[in-house]
Amino acid sequence: MNRSALENRRSAPIGHCAGFTLIELMVALTLAAMLSVMIMKISTTAQEAYTATVRRVEVYNRFRLAMDRLRADVGGWIPSQELEYYNDGKGASSRRNFHFDPGEEVPDRADSHGKGVVDGGMPDYDEYAFIIQRHYRSLEKEQVNAGDRDPKLHDAYHMYFRTMAYADGQVREANVEYMLVDPSQPASRWVNGVPPAPREVEPDDVRDLSLYKVTRYYRIDERVVTNINDYPIERTVEELATNVTDFRLEYMTSNAFSRDRRVGGPTFVTPEEDYGKPAEPATRPTRLNLSTPGGGWRKDFGYGSVKLGTKFDLAVATPAKWGDQGLKNSGTTSEPVRIGFRSNPNMSFAEIVPGDSIYVFTQSERATQRSSANIAGALAAFPAGDYTVRANIQGMLEVVEDIDSSTWGDRDQPAVFYKAAFLPAAVRVTIRMVDDDGLNPKTMQQVIWLRRKSR
Repeated sequence: MNRSALENRRSAPIGHCAGFTLIELMVALTLAAMLSVMIMKISTTAQEAYTATVRRVEVYNRFRLAMDRLRADVGGWIPSQELEYYNDGKGASSRRNFHFDPGEEVPDRADSHGKGVVDGGMPDYDEYAFIIQRHYRSLEKEQVNAGDRDPKLHDAYHMYFRTMAYADGQVREANVEYMLVDPSQPASRWVNGVPPAPREVEPDDVRDLSLYKVTRYYRIDERVVTNINDYPIERTVEELATNVTDFRLEYMTSNAFSRDRRVGGPTFVTPEEDYGKPAEPATRPTRLNLSTPGGGWRKDFGYGSVKLGTKFDLAVATPAKWGDQGLKNSGTTSEPVRIGFRSNPNMSFAEIVPGDSIYVFTQSERATQRSSANIAGALAAFPAGDYTVRANIQGMLEVVEDIDSSTWGDRDQPAVFYKAAFLPAAVRVTIRMVDDDGLNPKTMQQVIWLRRKSR
């Protein structure tokens, strides 16, 4: 190295080298912060989207489970004239007739859920399936967030019927209840392990409402063989879905015998709507005095009763018109025995269709009634029993089985009792749910067509 180059190198500033200026460093830090914020925002958005998706999936899974159970159970609804369990022939003055008579109720027994294992705490013996319409008031979180302070009226229906249900590892004939309940209520208000129906619900408690299913069935095991007088009845309680805010049931009804042209064709109705405009007065729902907003309505799916205090118009049985002599005396065409009503504004058996079963009996067959007439003569006059409906002729039923009316003297048989359960053509189920925060309500509706023969 020459002298000139060495002197130049010595004269250069000490510590001078390539690097970032303060401005460049500040710009870099700003860019890094912006990038971090963007990454955090994208991550948060993705996490929120994931959480929302998970919640929607959970809600739809609850929907699917509840609807699958309802579709299977309601679709297999069995029309029953004796819905509750009973001991045939065990009542006072009763006889074995394969039908319930007063006094034959199976008494309640205590179990892990308390009294009511047999009838679920029902105050009376239920002969028919039913739907009860209830309502409750609630102020939901979304209303509060939107500044709306007016509580909404929600549906809290209750359904009780017989069906083929899956219980204890097997498909069994069982009595099934579906109901909307409020598990947040104190345990002192629960009955037989089941919470009460909701009444007034706070915004934070809306997500606690649940759809419950109660199943009762006979347990068939060695105890039935060793003790035939003891019929063990099992009872299970299931919480099918949580976060359910509304449970609504509508059924299809029609009256093929109405002369009112304004009635129209079959339509879905609630018990309240059926109460205001019934298919026929005899099956009109009853108004209930429930301690809920607006009270309630109950629809029973059956005609007639053997329960004391239950009033139905008594039917008339007309004798058969067969043979030359009979047709000559009657002056009409041939026809079999018919049971029902002529020009009765209250009754026309409008909801019974061919293939349905009807139990027809006389005064002497009532377990708690004593007839002063000759019982043998009464039985000969009209043979009590179960009959299959073949046709409904404007409220007069023709049955598949033969009925001997030769001892009637060509006279009508008045004061005929009857029991007949029927099914609606279809049931429309509506369920509304919210997520775990009580937000984002979703509604699902499904029409379930029942097993029955067409008109």
